[in-house]
Amino acid sequence: MLPQTMWLNKAVEEQLQTLKGKTGVTPNVAARIAFFRSIEKGFVFDKDTDYKLSGSFKLDKHTWLGKTQMVTELLLKQRYPEYSDKELQMAWAAHVEDGVSAIRNQSELCSLINAITRN
Repeated sequence: MLPQTMWLNKAVEEQLQTLKGKTGVTPNVAARIAFFRSIEKGFVFDKDTDYKLSGSFKLDKHTWLGKTQMVTELLLKQRYPEYSDKELQMAWAAHVEDGVSAIRNQSELCSLINAITRN
């Protein structure tokens, strides 16, 4: 499954930090929202792309995923059954990057909630 320590692309980390400053939602919670938004819209990660995990905000798996850990890992394993643990971590990070585009420009908590609940 996913490794115990995980991190993201530096640009995504910056977007999550900016979102925290505007809405108060912590980067780990925003990353969970972004991941599920990406899964919901059907994004598929290609492990053959040159995807770099360049961030410095390294957190343990439990902090990044919280109570969504089991379902997150299950969704990743279901979508990418042949991927190694490291490739699954890259897929998770790519899904967060894909999903953050839908929420990164929210300027307050109410607008973030509206963006999440819109179909």
